[in-house]
Amino acid sequence: MPQHLDYLPFQIDHIIARKHGGPSSEDNLAFACFYCNTHKGPNVAAIDPMSGEVVRLFHPRKDLWVEHFFWEGAVLRAHTPIGRATIGVLRINDPEYVAVRESLLAEDAFPPANPV
Repeated sequence: MPQHLDYLPFQIDHIIARKHGGPSSEDNLAFACFYCNTHKGPNVAAIDPMSGEVVRLFHPRKDLWVEHFFWEGAVLRAHTPIGRATIGVLRINDPEYVAVRESLLAEDAFPPANPV
């Protein structure tokens, strides 16, 4: 969700939480919506729902988005276990958020182009 379309201001997130030794340096910080940041919490890994294996979460400073994710309309899909685990932990495809993205797509206000 682009920040200008969200009703709450985005937050600075520690990609690797301070409680896990993550520094407060630029390469460990990311801009996150309140919803995603709340669901991620201090998690650095999750279970891939397809394989059942524990995998690390997507790292927005080190991983390429297009290697792990793609859009199918308003639904975010994954190419990889990391993508699937990240989508699950962040609850990106919660039906309420998908409905909001569908509305924004219909208004041509949400560009889920697959970012590079």
